Amino acid sequence: MQYIFSENTDQAIDALVQSLRSHLLEGQRVLWLLSGGSGAKVCLEVAKHLQDVDMSRLYVTLSDERYGDIGHKDENWQQLLDAGFSLPAATLYRPLQGLDREETTKHFAAWLEAQIEATDYAIGLFGIGPDGHTAGIKPGSPATEATAWAASFTGADFERITMTFPAIEALNEAVIQAMGPDKAATIDQLLHSDVDFALQPAQVLKQVKKSTLYTDYREV
Repeated sequence: MQYIFSENTDQAIDALVQSLRSHLLEGQRVLWLLSGGSGAKVCLEVAKHLQDVDMSRLYVTLSDERYGDIGHKDENWQQLLDAGFSLPAATLYRPLQGLDREETTKHFAAWLEAQIEATDYAIGLFGIGPDGHTAGIKPGSPATEATAWAASFTGADFERITMTFPAIEALNEAVIQAMGPDKAATIDQLLHSDVDFALQPAQVLKQVKKSTLYTDYREV
């Protein structure tokens, strides 16, 4: 994992734009995994910089979603749409399908597996929580033990559907942005220690072929 000190998300945005543009301009089939929460603003900015590129070979979904009815107030996908997220000609997969949670998870897992196997380049934007979670994989949750490409569980805050460790490890590139003093201890541990994935799920990001962390945590 490469560490880059950054006081804001500009460098993470630039890295995503450059990677996505270069692979699409080469005519490759590209999978882009979005991040909700604080990563949504990054996704919106990146999308704006892709509007002049042929996106017919771009496939897009979220790394994780909050389960519920389509369009519920906490749905990451709906929040992106409400903010103006748009990728004309790209193939977009909305994780919520109007099905029960088990079926939704199965469909999401199947779509992820098919796209990662078919794609030329798979890149994901990830955040890291103060508790060490990434995507929707919370420490100690059933998602840490899942072997399928997606898992679901009831968390303390939301019913969550998320990609899993095997799916993350299959990516070609991970762009990670983690900002804020509340994440300093977690980032320090991530950079300097190998912790069991079940205790600090973000450790899995070190297994991705190309992994770059943009953070305002300054190493000393």
